Amino acid sequence: MSRSLFVRQMVTYLVIILTALAILAILLSSFFQNYIMETRTAELVREGEAISQYIGYYLSGLIDTRTLHYQYQVIDRFLGVTIWVTDARGYIWSSHNSTQLDAVEWENEKLTIDEFVQVLEGNTITRVGRFGESFPVPVLTVGMPLKINDKVGGTIFLHSPIKGINRTLRDTYMSIWRSAIISTVLSIFISYFITRRITNPLIEMNMISREIATGNFKRRVKVKTRDEVGQLAMNFNAMADSLEKLELMRRSFVANVSHELKSPLTSMRGYIQGVLDHTISNEDREKYLAIALEETERMNRLINDLLDLSQIQTGQFSLDIKVLDINETIRRVLIAWEDRINEKGMDIEVDFDQEARLVEGDPDRLQQVIINLLDNAIKFTREGGLIKLKTWQYKEKVFVKVEDQGPGIPEDEIAHIWEPFYQIDKSRSRVKGGTGLGLSIVKKIIEGHGQNIWLNSEKGKGSAFIFSLRAAKKA
Repeated sequence: MSRSLFVRQMVTYLVIILTALAILAILLSSFFQNYIMETRTAELVREGEAISQYIGYYLSGLIDTRTLHYQYQVIDRFLGVTIWVTDARGYIWSSHNSTQLDAVEWENEKLTIDEFVQVLEGNTITRVGRFGESFPVPVLTVGMPLKINDKVGGTIFLHSPIKGINRTLRDTYMSIWRSAIISTVLSIFISYFITRRITNPLIEMNMISREIATGNFKRRVKVKTRDEVGQLAMNFNAMADSLEKLELMRRSFVANVSHELKSPLTSMRGYIQGVLDHTISNEDREKYLAIALEETERMNRLINDLLDLSQIQTGQFSLDIKVLDINETIRRVLIAWEDRINEKGMDIEVDFDQEARLVEGDPDRLQQVIINLLDNAIKFTREGGLIKLKTWQYKEKVFVKVEDQGPGIPEDEIAHIWEPFYQIDKSRSRVKGGTGLGLSIVKKIIEGHGQNIWLNSEKGKGSAFIFSLRAAKKA
């Protein structure tokens, strides 16, 4: 396919170049032909006027026959012409034979052709041909009236062989077509390199796309230009980077899910097997069955989180947007989590700029966001620590902040915390019951509301999650 594109482009360029050069050559040839013929005609007219003056001098007795024929010879050497001078009846009474034509005795011959009549009427004519078979080869003829005392007293005909004109035209044509051939060859080479420059990245992209299809995401297209093809190559590389990242995330996701499911299943299997084969004593049965129950609950949370994340990412969940009091939502979550907060002896500091803060959003999804952020804060804040919750409005947005006194998050880790299953300390997170999906779900829910969430954190000084919501319009 890539080769056919190259061939099609080369053929297209070649057709355009040849057509343009052929048209240009034809136009130039026609132009030069007309130019040379018009130039020779103008020269013959000018020399005919000069002869008319000399004839006047001759008839006035100012010059003799020898001087008149000498002027004929000068004109003949310059233009190579046969000269006829006739009287009003059409008889040639003075002539000169061109050195380029056969020597014929023209004097006393009578002209009977129509051109003679036209000239005698005072017209200047131009003809190309043998002038009534008077010459063995084609000639360019200019006929003009001979005026004596401002009256037409005869005619002057000048005949110049076309052979000399054709030779000049042939040389001109050869130069034009030689230039056209050289231009065509150069254009083919230039077109070849230009076409290669355009098609090579496309060929490379085609090859690399096949490798990507087989699972090799390492190769990239070399970007050599900044034009549309170069931009396409950059976009292709960006797509390859995204696909590679997506593939790594997919593999990591599968590995993490497998691990998160295998770990509790292994524990549950061991505890249940111990109970069944009486390896575990009767006194410890309840303890280990309780642990097995906790593992099933952890698996249930993981599966629910996976389902939520899958629905959010595939766009299968819909938001039921209503006007709600986000402060009241926070109060209800704190009441529901009071026992857990008290277990760790934590203090909660609530800072609402107003008693009620109305926002537009999905009540259930926003409650899920508050629960996930508060759960994170409780898990990572030391016992007896402080958790702060704050809401305030700025312009048309309401902001919610959940701040803890945990260990903080290193700066280079902040960009990754929104990725599924990403945990800074996996062992600690697992002990604390985390799945690594909570923040991913939170971010997707907030983005589904058309809003943003971000993190302010410093290692050793805790973390503060802040997200925005659209303030409800006042009735």
